[in-house]
Amino acid sequence: MRHVLTIATAAACLALAACDQNSKSNDVTVKGQNGTVTISANGQNFTMKASDDKNANFSMSANGNHFTMKASDGKQNVEINAAGGTNTKTPDFVAVYPGGKVQTVTVNSGKDGNAGSLSFQTSASPAAVIAWYKEKASNEGLEKAVDMDMGATTMFTAHADSDKKTLQVIAASSGAGGAQVQVNWSAK
Repeated sequence: MRHVLTIATAAACLALAACDQNSKSNDVTVKGQNGTVTISANGQNFTMKASDDKNANFSMSANGNHFTMKASDGKQNVEINAAGGTNTKTPDFVAVYPGGKVQTVTVNSGKDGNAGSLSFQTSASPAAVIAWYKEKASNEGLEKAVDMDMGATTMFTAHADSDKKTLQVIAASSGAGGAQVQVNWSAK
C-alpha cells in the first residue's frame, strides 16, 4: 500500500502540471514495480486511478470544486464539495439552516456507515441557529446529549439509536453579526 501512495503522490503532481493544459485531454500513466497510476486532465477536471495489482485500488476525480475518492470495492468513499452547494447526499437529519450560505460539504461513506461535515455562514445569531437545530433534531428522533453556551460560540450535540445517528452543531459569532456554523454528523 505504501508504494501505491508514493505512486499516487507522484501522479497527483503530474495531474497538477497537466491542469494548465488546453481542453484537449492529456493522459499520463505511471507504472511502478508494485502498481500503476493513470491520470487524465483537461484543464477543468482530472481523474486518477491507482492500482497495486492486488487489492488496493482507488480512483479520484475532481471537477471544479467537487472532489471524489472511491475504493474499487465500493466500501469506502470520500466526497468533498467546496463549491458552496448542497448537492452532496446527507442523511435526512442533516440540513442547512434556512438562508445559510454553504461553504463546504464533506461526506465519508464506508462499510460501517457514513459521516460528514458541512460549514456555512448565516446572518442569523448563533442562538437562533442552535434553536433551529434543536427543534430539527427532536423532530428527527434525536435526543440532546450536550448543550453548551460559551458566549460567542454555542454547541449542541444529539444522538439516536444507541449512537447510530449523531449530530453536532457549533455556531460561532462572526464579525458581520451573523454566525459561522459547522455541522458534523454520523449515521451507521
